[in-house]
Amino acid sequence: MIRLSPVSAGRRALAAIALCSLLAAPALADVHGAADHAGTEGAATAHGDSHGGHVQTPAEVKEGLRHFSLFNMLVPHDAETSLKSKIAHAGPFEKTFIDGEDFVEKVHLTHVFWAGLAFLLVLGLALAARGKLQADADAGVLPARKFGALLFFEVVVGAVFNLMKDMMGAEEARRYFPIVGTLGVYIFIMNVFALLPFGTPATDNLNTNIGMGLTVFFATHYAGIRANGVKHHVAHLMGPVLALAPLIFVLEVVGHLVRPVSLSLRLMGNMTGDHNVLFEFLYFKIPLLPLPVMFLGLLVCVVQTVVFVMLSSVYIAQAVGDGGHEAH
Repeated sequence: MIRLSPVSAGRRALAAIALCSLLAAPALADVHGAADHAGTEGAATAHGDSHGGHVQTPAEVKEGLRHFSLFNMLVPHDAETSLKSKIAHAGPFEKTFIDGEDFVEKVHLTHVFWAGLAFLLVLGLALAARGKLQADADAGVLPARKFGALLFFEVVVGAVFNLMKDMMGAEEARRYFPIVGTLGVYIFIMNVFALLPFGTPATDNLNTNIGMGLTVFFATHYAGIRANGVKHHVAHLMGPVLALAPLIFVLEVVGHLVRPVSLSLRLMGNMTGDHNVLFEFLYFKIPLLPLPVMFLGLLVCVVQTVVFVMLSSVYIAQAVGDGGHEAH
């Protein structure tokens, strides 16, 4: 059983979850952007012209196009519009890059709801597992007999830690496991929400994923600077040939900036496609027909979580090992 310091590991895990949530929450723009807005306006005009009666407003058309989920059931459209209006005209957001009216018209809050729900679920599981460890001194030594929060985290800790240990060594793996492990649990739970009735994965929205991608980006460079110092970390970005240093530096910077984008787009594309396929099969209303698709969807949820965790571990391991490779 892997033993991590309860205080440091707990604080780092909570910090990682909070950072992801804070980064994802302010960025509420719809992934379809202005194209959907223009499409709703066109649909409203066509509807009014064809029937010669009431011309639907873009808000009315968008209400009909919203994904039906638990969020839509709990939060009426008027309440969501009122909430978005209050956010748009609040002090910190009043002078942002998006106009208040555009914010109310184009933005949706569904993925923020599901990301927040995943945050609360991860926090609840972590507190439940911590309570088990504190109540029984042997709980972390012997495998749990029943499936629960502790057994779930034992499986995750073992799998993710062994993966990281093979890449960067046990010491560095222990140091950065709270961030990478927390991201893995957080992403997996958000992905699995797609398989629940009336569920929607927050990871099918680019804003949620960009928040996690930026977390990996900053953690990577923090790890590189901490392990090798600012001088060696920057020198590594310039390459071994002095004459080509300016060109190599530009290419390396672009490559590092693309990493959070690639992490985000890969996760968003796969989860969007998987959710849409499952949604189409549910439309047939044939008993047991969606089950094979749901099994494949669960496989996609696991694979995409593993891919995100693995690439994050690779990026951190490369940053930590730069100084060692240069010395070798």
